[in-house]
Amino acid sequence: MSTFVAVFKAEMLNFLGLNVYRHTKDPSERKRRKILYIVFFILFLVAVAYLAGSAYAFHLYGIERVIPMLYPCLAMVISLFVEILLSRGNLYRAGDRELLSSMPVKSTPVAAARLAKMYIRGVIISAVVLIPTFLIYGLAVHAGVLFWIMIVPEILVLPLLPVALAAWVGIAVSALIARTRHKVLVEVLVAVIVVVGMLALSMYFSGGRGVSVNLTGLTQSEDGGKLSRKEMNDRVAEQAVAAIERIETKMPFVKTWASFFNGEKPVGILLIAALGLAVFALTALVIGRNLFVISAKLTPQALHRDYKLTELRSRSVTEALVRKEAGRYFSSGLYVSNTIIGPVIAVAISIALAFVDIEKLLGSNVKLPFAMHPTSFLPFLLAAVFSMMTLTAVSISAEGKTWWITKTLPVSVGDIINAKILFNILVFAPFYVLSEIILLFTVRTTVLQRLWILIVPLVYLVFATVWGMCTNLRFPKFRWETEAEVVKQSASVALGMLALVFAILPGVGALMLPELFGNLLTAATVVAVVVAAVLLYRRIQSADLLRLGA
Repeated sequence: MSTFVAVFKAEMLNFLGLNVYRHTKDPSERKRRKILYIVFFILFLVAVAYLAGSAYAFHLYGIERVIPMLYPCLAMVISLFVEILLSRGNLYRAGDRELLSSMPVKSTPVAAARLAKMYIRGVIISAVVLIPTFLIYGLAVHAGVLFWIMIVPEILVLPLLPVALAAWVGIAVSALIARTRHKVLVEVLVAVIVVVGMLALSMYFSGGRGVSVNLTGLTQSEDGGKLSRKEMNDRVAEQAVAAIERIETKMPFVKTWASFFNGEKPVGILLIAALGLAVFALTALVIGRNLFVISAKLTPQALHRDYKLTELRSRSVTEALVRKEAGRYFSSGLYVSNTIIGPVIAVAISIALAFVDIEKLLGSNVKLPFAMHPTSFLPFLLAAVFSMMTLTAVSISAEGKTWWITKTLPVSVGDIINAKILFNILVFAPFYVLSEIILLFTVRTTVLQRLWILIVPLVYLVFATVWGMCTNLRFPKFRWETEAEVVKQSASVALGMLALVFAILPGVGALMLPELFGNLLTAATVVAVVVAAVLLYRRIQSADLLRLGA
């Protein structure tokens, strides 16, 4: 037990980097940490507002009974996918394997402590999802005392099963990657398959295979007259209630699952707790007894090749630096898989538009109080997915302990920055070209809208690349143990994703404004983004790289 407590305390000391923030003597590091925590807090507020708003929408349409069914499942799914992505770095770390295996400690408490850290993260996710949504539900239905009492046990119980399953999935994925020659390619393919699979399932269920609400006729009465907003809401609520009743009829377990969390059958929480604890304990025992052996077998093995020295070639400075960036980028599966998701989604959206007519879905058949122009929103949607995560938001931090080599190269600051920006654009360019070619056949629109579909994503791609470089120069992270700390948890990545917000906001305006004003807004946005990109580029060209990582 003492070993478990000691290891768990060590695991939690620097949870979210709090230990570094407390004890760092570097004012710039403390400032960067503060900004990172502020960004996390803003994202937390956005998540809570979105969850509470969606739950309140269910209440407005009279289907609040879906809340106890939907949001516990959402909390478990989020915990599962987060822990799958982080399990390799948290549970099967190779960095301290030799140190721990040489110490007089058993591996079972070590595994249990690491699983406990994953469980704590799952509890936080469950609390963020359930507290605002169940608060809306409880107030809406005037829930009894038992419902409010059971919220805390539900938050504590839900992460058990996802954490245990994630540990086993982490073993399977790590074993697959460790035993293949092209490790980076396999890791990228696994990530892409998971993301595309989730999108496909979402489209499958939202495209009429699961819950379908008939949009045609929601805004018109039987005599062809226009309905009021209240009458329109009543029709939507009526169809939504009918859709939920169809689901409960076809899948009775859905109603039973909801009764576990709405206070009707709290004994169901005990069943979930018993199952979760049993699987969690079994996972800790089986993996714990073989943790060091499993970690050793999951460590990727380097396959040496017979290198032969041939002729020497001279290249330009830019080409040499771009090749250097390519070597570092394609040597990290985590780096590639996280940055390539946005471009892959852009291509998937382009293909999906061959089967979904967004104009028909949201435009002509639905007469809302304002006209909607989905095609005007499409360029900004593509721009947003291309701006999700750029290579430049990580490219400086990814160099880590080798940063001193780059700083001592006999090249100018502009050459180094230009190479990183150019490589980012070269990686994303094939996806941009492919999506544009596909859109030529899948989307029929006016010449002006076609022009925006070409220009807006390209402009935002350049802006997001420069913005990512700016954030990484401002908030570099050179001290890290695993790549996940840089690719998933750094301040520059969180701030770099603001480019996505910069694309969505004008896109919403173009969606709702009349076509003329939407085109004017799009043109003004393009000019503003170009100006911002130029100003940011000039600023980063004057960066003092010698001071970074000092």
